Amino acid sequence: MAKTVLITGGSGGVGSALTKRLADDGWQVLATARDPRAIEPRDGVVAVALDLTDEASIAAAAATVHEHTGDHGLDGLVNNAGVIVQGPLEEVPAVELRRQFDVNVLGQMAITQQVLPMLRTARGRIVNVGAPTGRVAIPLMGPIGASKAAFHSLNDALRMELRHQGIAVSLVVPGALETEIFAKAAAAAQAAGPASAEAERVYAPVVKAATERMADMKPKPVAATVKAIRSALTERGPKARYTVGSDARQLELVRRLPTRLRDRAVMAAVGLSRIPSAA
Repeated sequence: MAKTVLITGGSGGVGSALTKRLADDGWQVLATARDPRAIEPRDGVVAVALDLTDEASIAAAAATVHEHTGDHGLDGLVNNAGVIVQGPLEEVPAVELRRQFDVNVLGQMAITQQVLPMLRTARGRIVNVGAPTGRVAIPLMGPIGASKAAFHSLNDALRMELRHQGIAVSLVVPGALETEIFAKAAAAAQAAGPASAEAERVYAPVVKAATERMADMKPKPVAATVKAIRSALTERGPKARYTVGSDARQLELVRRLPTRLRDRAVMAAVGLSRIPSAA
């Protein structure tokens, strides 16, 4: 019987590439999206409707997984879905902050809880996709960073809680990737608009500097991240953490600096070090 994996966010850049790779390897892939029509049809792939902010949708998706796994159980879960909410924290609407955590943290844990009995049956594996912002706080990326930090913590707790059950848990931390998620985040932030005229005035130079610096950023192809996730699913002894990309590795080093030095390094990296302080 072919191994079966559930991939959340199956229509995104990493999710779609991972779906194709595992299906080509002979896996049965259950790929999720809010609209299952966004999943590219191919042999070995089952499109599953999943809205991580809707409890009924999560329960229905878990039932679909059970229909396709039966007594064998689920061999792998890849928690890959996610959204980015960005901008100065003073300007982030409460509803957007809640959406950030609903999708990136609460929804991912909810689907994990639903399918854990199936993973236990197959002694399967869980691969959680994190982010460097979950390790080092980045200005204007507070919401996504906070959600990923929470997700990293839950990942670590799960890894220890499930070890005696034979379920390996790995965290994959990729750097900036060539996907549409950053463009979608920027569009959402622009659509939300400033919290007030004063906030727009105060943060204008910060946003301008960070936007200019991000325009110089060179995202990497998703291939290395897909390879790391595949390794976590298939290696005899999967690692607890896979850090992918030079930018992600650099932030791991920055994280070890004393707080003031770390702040200076991060602010310089995002173009904020030249903005004079009001003090």
